[in-house]
Amino acid sequence: MQLRATVRRGARLGVLIGAWPAGITGGLCLVTAFVFLVGGHDGTAWALTSAAAFAVLGSMAVGVTLGTVTGLALALAPRGLLTRVPLRGLLAALTAGLPVAALSVAALTGDGYALASYPPSIHVLTWSAILTIALVAAARSGDIADCGADH
Repeated sequence: MQLRATVRRGARLGVLIGAWPAGITGGLCLVTAFVFLVGGHDGTAWALTSAAAFAVLGSMAVGVTLGTVTGLALALAPRGLLTRVPLRGLLAALTAGLPVAALSVAALTGDGYALASYPPSIHVLTWSAILTIALVAAARSGDIADCGADH
């Protein structure tokens, strides 16, 4: 029962992790689609609407998956590790941050591109998002693992 509750709390964190990018990218795509629709560019508006749906669904799926995996990692971790706040936070941060970093690098280096092909602004946005996800997971690790008042 403890395993299931911890994974459930992790999935709840994943909804939080996925909701922010889903709302921002989905909202921007829909506003832009409306502008194109008013301008008479129906094809572009529908393409942007599809992109908004893909962004929302993809972001939520990735967020819930990250949260669930983080909850599972914390549920399976030894109790001695969970009672040490820095170690518990590091475990949660690595569990949530490393897959996003790998996914980002894979997405940016596809089709013959290298990371050096992108301007610094892309790197700042990408690595800031990864760091934010990792820090949120670390900060919420005590709640996910249900470690009482030590978080």
